[in-house]
Formats: sequence, structure tokens, C-alpha cells
Amino acid sequence: GPDHVLMAASAPRTAELLRSDGWRVTAVDISEFEALEGCVTCLSVLIPRA
Repeated sequence: GPDHVLMAASAPRTAELLRSDGWRVTAVDISEFEALEGCVTCLSVLIPRA
């Protein structure tokens, strides 16, 4: 949704800042992808609403 953020679990302080600003945060462990210089954006597919 428009108030929901998906982010790497490796950034807990950023997640807490976003939560304090009212965002709904889902932190995901992507450490194996980060080891290969991947990130949440690289792994995301945005699906537009109908």
C-alpha cells in the first residue's frame, strides 16, 4: 500500500525512523543477496492496482 515500505533487515535504525514517521515497515533478511551486492529494489516487482 501507499504507506508500506519493504526494506532490508540490515538497516534497523532506518526502519525505526520510518516507523516513527508513520510508515508500515516490513524488514526482510536479504543478507545472501547483499553479499552479492543485491538489494530490495533489485528483488522487487511492483504490481499496479486495477
